[in-house]
Amino acid sequence: MFDYRIGMIGTPAVPDVKWSDSKLEELKQYGFNMMQLNIAWGCRPNDEPLNLQDVLVLPEQDSGERRKAEERRGRIRMRLELCKKQGMRSLFHFGAPYNGLEPYQGVPPKVCFHTEDTVKYYCGLLEELERQIPGIDDILVYTYDQDAWLCSEFSHCENCRGIPLHKRLPGFLSALSQKWNEVSGGGRMWWESWELSAGQTLKTIEQLPEKGFGLMIHSNIGEVQKTRTVDTWFQNVCMLAEKKHIPVIAELFLGESSEETEPLKRIPCPSLTYMQIKKVICQTGVAGIKEYYGLLPQTGDPCLEIAGQVICHPEKSLEECLDAIAGKYERYKNEVIQFWQQVSEAYMLYPWDVSWYARECGRSTTDHGWNAAFLRGQQCSTPSWESTRHAVFMKTDDHQPHPWMLEDVGLRFEMAGERMQKAYELGAGLLEMIPEKMRDQIEESLESIETFRRICTAYYLHIRETNVAMMLREEAERPTKAAAELKKEMMELLCADEKNQEGRGRVVKIRREFEENPEQWLAMYLLPVEEDLREKGYYALTTR
Repeated sequence: MFDYRIGMIGTPAVPDVKWSDSKLEELKQYGFNMMQLNIAWGCRPNDEPLNLQDVLVLPEQDSGERRKAEERRGRIRMRLELCKKQGMRSLFHFGAPYNGLEPYQGVPPKVCFHTEDTVKYYCGLLEELERQIPGIDDILVYTYDQDAWLCSEFSHCENCRGIPLHKRLPGFLSALSQKWNEVSGGGRMWWESWELSAGQTLKTIEQLPEKGFGLMIHSNIGEVQKTRTVDTWFQNVCMLAEKKHIPVIAELFLGESSEETEPLKRIPCPSLTYMQIKKVICQTGVAGIKEYYGLLPQTGDPCLEIAGQVICHPEKSLEECLDAIAGKYERYKNEVIQFWQQVSEAYMLYPWDVSWYARECGRSTTDHGWNAAFLRGQQCSTPSWESTRHAVFMKTDDHQPHPWMLEDVGLRFEMAGERMQKAYELGAGLLEMIPEKMRDQIEESLESIETFRRICTAYYLHIRETNVAMMLREEAERPTKAAAELKKEMMELLCADEKNQEGRGRVVKIRREFEENPEQWLAMYLLPVEEDLREKGYYALTTR
């Protein structure tokens, strides 16, 4: 099995989880042998450190910054001691060079990594890391995002203009890797090529050092995704790295919690966790796996439990692993497995590939907008977003989609919602059967499943209403015999929408207005616009 099995306690949505011996012991039981010491998420949840400057006391800091650094450093030291006590390796994750949030907002980086001064400064910070928090085994370095950004060769940086990234970045990485190997007594530096294009990553690998260096990569070029593990880019990274004897660690979602569904608490789909790990096992050159989002041990998470089954018993089939983790439900285990499998099927059918903003569906709303449905596309000024991710996500822009694209995505939302409804019914039936002591996790799951189902239904209804409204407007100009059926369908859709919104809000009035005067209604609602209104925030995928 893998040499590295890296866990992380707490998640960006639940960041204040206390580390303890018992939590680490459970993760050890599941086969984890290494822990990431910080959550390292862009928004710094619960003041979790994201950069070296967050945990080091430095001369340039004022008294307030020093106090905060000391507090963070104390938490990292405590976690490090627990890792040592349990015989687990440790990993500290940070972005470098630190450039703050400004580059994300379009301002060029202030700190250029392609200078001797920057290299010297960061090598010095690594010395300070070992001095101020001695005993960390490995480090993970992001060079994009995580408040770390690299100058573009197409920018007007005097050091970098016209020099491709693969000719500049290896020197910076090699210097940091060599320094960390030296000051830590043999520790390894892992690099995450996040936000680089496929070509930049692959070309850079050919220039990377071999000693004390490793790659830690998302499960595909676009994101960590439960349903889209191991793409061509991932395979190529592993192939090139293996030739240079550089180990590769795959980042996966190994628990119920994930960036795809936050802040929903429980979407139990253990078979998808099994498949993620199995796909990675088949790739030559992979030395390990790492939890990307975070884990919540001691919560009876079936996804984490099946991860432990695969890690400790890679020869086991899916059926054997499901049977093992469902054993605690005793004579009801087959019904529980059926429930989990129904959730997994719904999760698989959900169109995660439509846009990055199909993620975090728990932050969306059933009260969708009443302009024409569109599909919000993520687009940031990074090499990957400007290139390779166009092949992963259907939408990376905010232009009005073709009706066929809307229909494609809408049908998959409908199917996912139908499967989640079936899962809810199975789970509700289980609660009537099983003893009270077994109900907590399923009850929590049903709450998240119902939210997921309602969001899928809202997306489907908004999309279908938009396409039907478009056809009804065309009927006014060029009538066909379809007009009556289309009006009937629109009424059915609006009634379903009202039900999905629990009979509350503006949908009630809007449904009545259509019933009273369809022609006037069509002149007011579901009209396409190009303006990005963000009426319901970023995570309402279909609402302007």
